[in-house]
Amino acid sequence: MHLNLTESSAEAGIYATSEAEREYWLSCEKSYLTAPVEIDVHAFHDALGLMYPMNWRSSEDGECETFMLAEMVCGNVTEIYARIGIRYYRMRDYSNLDHAEILARVKEGVQRQK
Repeated sequence: MHLNLTESSAEAGIYATSEAEREYWLSCEKSYLTAPVEIDVHAFHDALGLMYPMNWRSSEDGECETFMLAEMVCGNVTEIYARIGIRYYRMRDYSNLDHAEILARVKEGVQRQK
């Protein structure tokens, strides 16, 4: 890969603003977001055993379950897993989502795919 630079990277970095840097990292985070995709039960349990799950939650009736990996993909984005009944899903999204928000995004994503 060849980069066509007209000035050194260090010099350009000196004049970068904190707002520009923040925008850069937010756009990087956003580029890693993915829609929910259905996975099999084995992939779900493999991820559950990969490392200690973060924000592992279950609904009152046990019908739905969500968790996320503690390791971030980029910034505040991580792999998120959900079980709704006997169907399993994986997506990449922000780690500050709660159980209800994850389930809503999965259901919304499934509806869009139909």
